[in-house]
Amino acid sequence: MGSYKMSEMSSLLNVIQSGIKLDYPVPISVTDNFPNHYTNYGEITYSVKKNDYGVNFTYLSTGGRLAYSDYSGAIAYNLNANAYRIGAVYRNFFFQTNEGQDKNLSLFAEISPAITINNITSDGYYQTQSGRNEIDKKHLVESKSTGFSITPYVGIQWNIVKALGINLGLGYNAEISGKSSEMRDTKIDWSGARFGLGLNYKLIH
Repeated sequence: MGSYKMSEMSSLLNVIQSGIKLDYPVPISVTDNFPNHYTNYGEITYSVKKNDYGVNFTYLSTGGRLAYSDYSGAIAYNLNANAYRIGAVYRNFFFQTNEGQDKNLSLFAEISPAITINNITSDGYYQTQSGRNEIDKKHLVESKSTGFSITPYVGIQWNIVKALGINLGLGYNAEISGKSSEMRDTKIDWSGARFGLGLNYKLIH
């Protein structure tokens, strides 16, 4: 799970909110403001003694939403932010109990530099008694950008059996966000704390 710094995206949502109010005179308000979300993470590593070397992949997603409804109809607008993080990872198991045994407890530290491919999209609609219509296209935004990040991470791993383990950890993702040509004043910033709980499986040869 990650916590994100999305102040610029929140500001963009407020600007869009003001524009929508000019075209659709209803008290539309922010109902979601880029909350923290669970992330999907996977990695492939090669182990050499107490070190792991490999690559990892993360999918990140969050979003903001404007909405209003009453007896006469409804209006809603979604501003979506997602990213694919593709990186390398180095991990060192600096402490182990029962070293060499199938079941053991390990403490580890790792570092992961990565490229982040960002995507901003939006959609919206308004509905009256006469039907549902798409919101005016001038309020819609679409943008792509590329950023860089580095994530230090520490954790604990318990090997249930020789090939299968459970790990728990804490880290921080520091993002250098890239700005897109479409939206020079707005960027996605995925910087924030990372909390991880996962399973790992080793191919034993």
